[in-house]
Amino acid sequence: MLKYCYAVFLFVCLAGSASATEIFQWTDDSGRQTFSDQPSDPSAEVVGLEASSNRYLFNVKRVYDGDTLVLENDERVRLLSINTPEISSRHREAESGGIEARDWLEDQLKQGQVYLQFDAEKRDRYDRLLAYAWTVDGEFINEQLLQQGMATLTLQPPNLQYADNLIAAQQQAIDQNKGIWTDKTYRPRKVITIDETAYRGWHRWLLTTKSSSQTRDYWVLKVNNEVSLRISKKQQALFPSLDKYLNKPLEVRGWMSKRGDQYSLFVHHPSAIVSLD
Repeated sequence: MLKYCYAVFLFVCLAGSASATEIFQWTDDSGRQTFSDQPSDPSAEVVGLEASSNRYLFNVKRVYDGDTLVLENDERVRLLSINTPEISSRHREAESGGIEARDWLEDQLKQGQVYLQFDAEKRDRYDRLLAYAWTVDGEFINEQLLQQGMATLTLQPPNLQYADNLIAAQQQAIDQNKGIWTDKTYRPRKVITIDETAYRGWHRWLLTTKSSSQTRDYWVLKVNNEVSLRISKKQQALFPSLDKYLNKPLEVRGWMSKRGDQYSLFVHHPSAIVSLD
């Protein structure tokens, strides 16, 4: 089977560039399929730019954790729209379920190859590639991690290509009481229990918003004098009327951030808010 080298990523980047007009493809003497914006081999053929949305086969060097893997060229790939518990490192202790998710992903990729597909954004702020992943047998890894209850949904616009599939996958795990959804560590917690040590990490917060206001960039739903939800105005079209969230019990899933004595929970997609009415 042909092995894809680092130039595959170059192809994907070039295909998304407005200045790129032609992408060339050829197979080198080592049997590796190569892409470039220059016809560097006599056998090079032009391929269409629309191919950038397809899946491409990469060699996997290792699995870092349940939602991150390292390619043969040392590129780090973060699986889109999901989050698995952390494994231990010099910076943090392992979270419940982290090792299980990592081991499961290692088993899925034991053949050493993975198909990747990109969405609207190809890198995150840590310069990792962002991708959906499939095994060589065609199993959708992002979806399966959610179905097994090994990951939680973290949809972030504009990367919403498989949103419906992934929302359904998480709901399946919830309905079947799998993994994270039965783990005591991830039980919903009342927002009134928040403090300097308890807010860190992904949590399920129980709260009721009391009022709404706005800043230049965000709609702010105030819970109390310390805690608020924030929804970007750029993403407001994805949400129902914000009045739907006022004065009603909610479970909101995600990460709190802290600035001074104020805690904010940034909500990027309505799938993170569950009405408890």
